[in-house]
Amino acid sequence: MKLIIRTFLLIILTSQLVNAQKTLPTLKTNKTSISIQEGNSEYKDVWEISPEVKLDVFVANPFRGTQTIVFRSDIDSISFTVKPNKKYDFIILLNGKDKAYTQISTYSKAKPSLEPKLFYTRLKKANTQTDTIPFTLGKDNWIHLKGKINNSDTVDFLFDTGAGICVITSSIINKKVNLTIDGSEENGGTDGIATVDKSAKNVIEISNLKWENVPLLSINYQKPTFDAVMGWVAFENKIIEIDYEKHILVVHQFLPNLSAEYTKLPYQLIGGVPYIKCKLVVNKKEVEGWFDFDSGSNGELIIGQKFARDNALNDAMKNIGTSISVGSTGKAIKNNKVILPKLKLGDYEMYQVPLAIQEQEVEGDEHNENIGNNILKRFNTIIDFKAGFIYLKPNNLFYTPIIRN
Repeated sequence: MKLIIRTFLLIILTSQLVNAQKTLPTLKTNKTSISIQEGNSEYKDVWEISPEVKLDVFVANPFRGTQTIVFRSDIDSISFTVKPNKKYDFIILLNGKDKAYTQISTYSKAKPSLEPKLFYTRLKKANTQTDTIPFTLGKDNWIHLKGKINNSDTVDFLFDTGAGICVITSSIINKKVNLTIDGSEENGGTDGIATVDKSAKNVIEISNLKWENVPLLSINYQKPTFDAVMGWVAFENKIIEIDYEKHILVVHQFLPNLSAEYTKLPYQLIGGVPYIKCKLVVNKKEVEGWFDFDSGSNGELIIGQKFARDNALNDAMKNIGTSISVGSTGKAIKNNKVILPKLKLGDYEMYQVPLAIQEQEVEGDEHNENIGNNILKRFNTIIDFKAGFIYLKPNNLFYTPIIRN
């Protein structure tokens, strides 16, 4: 008799579990990448669903009171008003058949799944909708900004559109800038992936702007000409104008009126940084690919060995020697340097452009094509981080020699 009762109870509990699973809220999708809105912060295509995993847990950043978290797919959305130290379960249904069981966790002691977005405030009130930051274009082809970290003396920032986070040079920590190392993180560069130290909450001031709760990676750059790196994420959801003639960086809230001289290029985020399409023309053959739009690279063009091999580019151009490139991990990459006959960027063409072809594939980097600031500086640029477009207009550097002595 006891056995029958236990079996009956088991049937009831199983039935309840099945019914609970059936009543879970469901988000429909035809793509594996899901966008997330956490409070006022938007994260596009950051959540990769995995139906094969028993339970995918998204951990929210700490907050007080209540907060809205929205998961958005290509065809649907689901919204939760959440409270601290709670769990919220739902299902993501892929292609109408594959279920990915997902949970939102708001437990404050768990490591958040996403970095908090960066927002700036003005140090002084200004009667304008734009913010202007002066910069110096160095002989190293980099954009240099002057600012402070944690109320330090003046710090030299490199403005890097190819960086999805902010960085401090290891050698100045607790010498020029005081901060606390309280974690570590994997950092990916053009030369591979490395684990580096991290400081979670810092304050950056540049011109009239102030960012709080800024995470900084500590990278041991060799003989750097800068103290820190300001990644593009500091201006997310803004519109950035880089004027290489006036030497100013202007932050717009809305897209300004543009002349017909600007060419419009869509970009996509790959590995957290913007990539644009470039066309390489060799022997009347046109090759197209996505290139990292990288003001943090002081070179011209780089392509990975796989890209070169797939497009038969290894022996297709005039060789002018070899070069060594070094990314944020400090690894030296040997390149064969050639002359590209023609480069197309939107409506514009450039001729006899130096191109570096990596001799070997870089481990952990599938997209290793890069367009550096020795080319980008020749265009006044507007980057619309709201709509996902980059606008280029040739400036007074356009016809200056590209090849450096």
